[in-house]
Amino acid sequence: MRIPYVIDNRTHRLVDVLGALLREHRGRSLDIATAYFTVAAFDMLREGLDGLGNFRLLLGAEPYAGEQIGLRPDGRTLRARMRGDLGREAFSESTLRLIEEPIRFLRRERVAVRLYEQGFLHAKCYLFYNDAPAAGWDRFQPLAGIVGSSNFTGPGLTTNQELNLTHKTRLSDEEVLEDCRDNYALRDYEPVAGRLEREALKSSVGARAIAELDEWFEHQWGTSRDFKTDLIELLDTSKFGAYEYTPYDIYLKALFEYFKDDLDGAQQPAGRSAVDLAEFQEDAVKKARRILARYDGVMIADSVGLGKTWIGKKLLEELADHMRLQALVVCPAALRDMWESE
Repeated sequence: MRIPYVIDNRTHRLVDVLGALLREHRGRSLDIATAYFTVAAFDMLREGLDGLGNFRLLLGAEPYAGEQIGLRPDGRTLRARMRGDLGREAFSESTLRLIEEPIRFLRRERVAVRLYEQGFLHAKCYLFYNDAPAAGWDRFQPLAGIVGSSNFTGPGLTTNQELNLTHKTRLSDEEVLEDCRDNYALRDYEPVAGRLEREALKSSVGARAIAELDEWFEHQWGTSRDFKTDLIELLDTSKFGAYEYTPYDIYLKALFEYFKDDLDGAQQPAGRSAVDLAEFQEDAVKKARRILARYDGVMIADSVGLGKTWIGKKLLEELADHMRLQALVVCPAALRDMWESE
């Protein structure tokens, strides 16, 4: 096939280019380096990936929050982000199939996954090799390389405004002749041999670029750690996987979902208070505060002796402080009088 030199998801979509290359690449090798991976991207190219002789996926991480800039990456952050993406997917039969297929694919012997943790890996690279991998993992004949901004994700392959450049080790005779017609249509005086030589030069430049990309990939791969088992476990323990949770695990999950607001609730800023509460009473106040904010009312129905009166006093104290603050905002003169009285 004729591979476009520029892939921007507008004139040419990366998913279409990769799909066409994979259809002609059965039994051969593919390496991908990407800062992020989604099962949606795998699903788009599933048939072509299934036909590969072997496949290496190098995952990294990129800072997606301001506080991460300048810090070393943490594999736990990548796992948490992927779990979050999986958790937001709707639970349906089609989504179950979507997770089952990459798990099956990743368990193949000729599939390897590694995680780069030496720094934030922001690179995106797709390297096709022409040699059949029957003898092992060695790559000898790089064929084509696509490098640019597209992560191995659904939007990265299809809709994001990306920019990727293609390098080729060689051009077919048809491509050389076609490029000659395109590039020299207005220069008929140039001899055909000169045109062919000029076009063939593109192939040698592409071969040099791919050789250096191959060297770069091997270096990053060699300094990364195995992540295949982790990725399979991450997918399999999601709500779409086949992992069998114990009744105790399910019980703990139910408790967490029921009480997670209590566990994650923001603490009120500490200030002067005439009401001194025990820790369990403070927990009751926090829960009552959330109910008040949602329903404009709350019923405290603890057992005798647990301090319902003191819990109510604390809530009234906070309400009084809030109303006093509002009065000061509405009436600055009240603030002046209070200051003078002090």
